[in-house]
Formats: sequence, structure tokens, C-alpha cells
Amino acid sequence: MIYIKKFLSLILFVIFLSLPIKLYAADSGPSSDKISKSNPTYSDAKKLVKEKKFKDALPLFNQLEQDNKNMSNADFLNDYAFTLRNLKNFEKAEKLYLSALKINPTHAGANEYLGELYLQTKRPDEAKKRLEVLRNCRCEEYGELLDKIQKYK
Repeated sequence: MIYIKKFLSLILFVIFLSLPIKLYAADSGPSSDKISKSNPTYSDAKKLVKEKKFKDALPLFNQLEQDNKNMSNADFLNDYAFTLRNLKNFEKAEKLYLSALKINPTHAGANEYLGELYLQTKRPDEAKKRLEVLRNCRCEEYGELLDKIQKYK
């Protein structure tokens, strides 16, 4: 009986260790990859952003904005805000980044890019606050924002 309990405990422990662990990002609803696969418009918009064709991506994001379910996904909001920021629409981009952070306060991309937006709009103290959020994430976004803040000075 003792051996069976130990064996079951060991099995449960192994199962627990095999579960995926998210070190930093809290759940933001469906991931952008899931949205991309189920929505060719979003997939096309992301491709255009990757190619730095922000003007071409914007109408697709505007179209996707009409579908409110996308507006509750932190990854989508981050991608949309990134496009707007690169088109110098800082006001709407900031609102979208903040919406993404309401859904997922530790979203690495939204924190980094919002910090960059703050630097672009001459608010380095706000950018430093975003850096503080990223401090413990052990992610490339922390290093990138830190580098941009240091260059800003």
C-alpha cells in the first residue's frame, strides 16, 4: 500500500513537471497565431507589418477592428498599435497598447512598444515605467527598451 501511494505520488509529480509553464505572459485570450490561422485578413496584416508595409496593413487592421472579438486579444491590439505607431498615429496607438495591457499587464511586446512610443513622444519617465514592468521577464524586449532609453539620453 505504501509503495502504491509513493508510485502514484511520483506519477503525479512527473505529470506536473511535464505541464507547459508560462514564465511571463499571462493568458491574453486566443493567441495571435490562432487568430492568424482562423482569419486570413489578420494573417495578411501581420505579413505586411513584417514587411514594414504599414500603410498597406492599416486598412486590414481597421477592418478587423470592426470585429469586437479581436479587440479583446492583447496580441492583436499590440500588432495594431505597432502599425499605428509606425504611421505616427501615436494617440490611437497609445490607447491600443493600454488596452492590450489591461488584458495582459505583463505583455512583453506591448510594454516594450509602449515604452518606445513614450520615447517618441518625449516622455522618458513613462518609458522607464514600462522598463520596470519588463525587468523580471528575462526577455529580449527588456534589453531592446533599455537600449533605446539609454540612447534617448
